[in-house]
Amino acid sequence: MKKILALVLVCLFTFQAAVFAADFKDMPNDWSTSALEAAVANGLLTGSGGYIKASDNMTRAEMATIMVRACGATREIDISGYTDVKADDWFYTSMARAVAMGAFTGSDNKLNPSNPITRQEAFLVLSRVFGLSAGATVDESVLDAFKDKDKIADWAKEGVASIVAKGYVAGNDGYINPLNNISRAEFAVVMDRLIKYYIDEPQESFPTDGNIMIRANGVNLSNLKTDKMVVIGDAVSDESITIENAELSDMLVVRGGKKISAGGTYDAIVVLLPGVTVSGGTNNIKRVYICPDSVFDVSSNFMGGFFE
Repeated sequence: MKKILALVLVCLFTFQAAVFAADFKDMPNDWSTSALEAAVANGLLTGSGGYIKASDNMTRAEMATIMVRACGATREIDISGYTDVKADDWFYTSMARAVAMGAFTGSDNKLNPSNPITRQEAFLVLSRVFGLSAGATVDESVLDAFKDKDKIADWAKEGVASIVAKGYVAGNDGYINPLNNISRAEFAVVMDRLIKYYIDEPQESFPTDGNIMIRANGVNLSNLKTDKMVVIGDAVSDESITIENAELSDMLVVRGGKKISAGGTYDAIVVLLPGVTVSGGTNNIKRVYICPDSVFDVSSNFMGGFFE
């Protein structure tokens, strides 16, 4: 009965999402269509006035909003010190949450919310949000494949290299085009590669053919076996998350929760949220990154690698 109900709900959700995506007057029919439809279905893009504006440049405020929606972030930080944001701006809350997430830092007391975001800036933000280079030595030689690698700013190289190394960005005709603005369609495609599934309700099993984002409390990851990235999103507020007998050969990224008991084997556990304790008496963890103010219980069977 549960399987039948789940199937009905999935079919209903898929139908509703397709209808919603079709409502956009300018939804393209090309390489970006499926990614844009997924972004709409998962609440990342809402469009404006019945238009999805796929070819428009994405602004920094728009990207901040998508990052907040993707992770289900609600924690805010005071951004009144930035001189180019006002409390009545439509993006103020999203920017406050994106800064709290560590996605944006700004410079010279400005967040430049209305500016288009370049490809290298967008890739750096994604690297931060998903901890792609956290606690790891990034081989920047992967950038040698691009004819315009010298155009990548020094401050962006590690972030760009980390997202290229994971296969989320491949460039075009041998160019990475770091200084070009990224369009909404291009960004939707990258996000679709980064996170394929968004889990908004507790469930008994999970897809293993794409990275997953957990945005609901009460999700049980025990016995999960996958070679894809699993992200515990900012939306998760459970005090205790217990994982038993998991086999994760990619990263477990912790952006939500308070106490993570991680039983099983892990290639990497990356904790990006302050105030989290990670423990597990019989863990086999190759690499751990812990952000400041979080704790890794060293009584676990730590196999080595980076620890902070």
